[in-house]
Amino acid sequence: MSFPRPRFLKPILILRVSVLWFFLISPYFIHFQARTFAALNQDVPEEGALLKQLKIGTLKRNLRQIPIGEQASASARALAAHYNENRFRAVVAGFESLSEKEKSVPLLLIYGNAFFFIGQNEAAVGAYQTAFRHAATPDEKAGAMANFGWLLFVNGNNQAAQAWLERALKIDRSQAHYEAQGTVLSLLGNLYFQLGDPTKGAAAHIEALEIAETLPIPWLQARQLETLGRLYALDGTLHLAEEHFQKALNVYRTLENPLGEAAALAGLASVEQERGAFDLAMAHQHDALFIYRGLRDKENETQALVRLSLIYRDQGDFDSALDLGQRLLSMQKEAENLNGMAEMEGTLGTIYEKKGDLATAVRHWESALRLFQEAGLAQQIHIVELRIQTLQDRLVGEAELP
Repeated sequence: MSFPRPRFLKPILILRVSVLWFFLISPYFIHFQARTFAALNQDVPEEGALLKQLKIGTLKRNLRQIPIGEQASASARALAAHYNENRFRAVVAGFESLSEKEKSVPLLLIYGNAFFFIGQNEAAVGAYQTAFRHAATPDEKAGAMANFGWLLFVNGNNQAAQAWLERALKIDRSQAHYEAQGTVLSLLGNLYFQLGDPTKGAAAHIEALEIAETLPIPWLQARQLETLGRLYALDGTLHLAEEHFQKALNVYRTLENPLGEAAALAGLASVEQERGAFDLAMAHQHDALFIYRGLRDKENETQALVRLSLIYRDQGDFDSALDLGQRLLSMQKEAENLNGMAEMEGTLGTIYEKKGDLATAVRHWESALRLFQEAGLAQQIHIVELRIQTLQDRLVGEAELP
């Protein structure tokens, strides 16, 4: 089965104008930002347990694990059980009690993965490097490479991550290990976008979807349908975006994954917002918001409210958009969340720009710039500087009109 490629006829314009919304406000493109990982280590109330389980399950899909067979020792099977039950500290303690002879590469991989989940990335690196050195089969070598590459990606070392993930993919292709190929291609697709190559990123995501559809691999299918829906939306191919989001929604519901379901609903809302079908956009966004609130997912609940403010903005209801935006900014200030404050200042800037008040829009973007500078977020700083310059040029142009 083949899928149409996004054209990306206007990649620079689209990315410069839309990237603040797409990368900063939307939490789905990379699925979970690095700041989310630390939260997984914390104890959560019982009502938040499902959300934690869903997020850990999604992250586990990115990390290679070689099955521990029935012929393995009781200690090895116990470690695998701890890992499957998300008892990561028990994995670390159990592994360290093993003899050197028992520390196989499959166990080293879940040992490294466990360190990742408890926030000890340097220890995870050590485990993956040891697994790589001791790998006796192509699958073991590719597993160590892929996990190391993923960890580099999470830590923002994109060039090195690309090299390791592509090496893992080469081995996976040689072994006809299709599920591993699909997973690595999904990660590489995100990475290529981060590195500024949207055409290559789209091709990787499409190939990952083709693998997921063929085998099939439902969780990967849903992830890729959702991601491609966002790419088609950016490309302006709204009928394909809607088709992919709707398919993703159906698969997520079959998998009983409410977090994915909400993400697909938010994607459908963005399509209807772009079409000007604001009532339908509101309905989809409220459905997503209802799911996030049921999961006690405060971060995504906030992002859903941000998107509601943008629907109000595009609908021309500036009073509702500004009221909601200001309330969200106050919430971010109370939480002392620099990144959240910057995002909301940018959101308010887009609302005032749409309203025609360019001077106020510039002031909000300048506030966003100061906050991003304080947070040390280089990519966002560059994007916001471009936006400010564009608005200032428009202000000068309007001032020069007779």
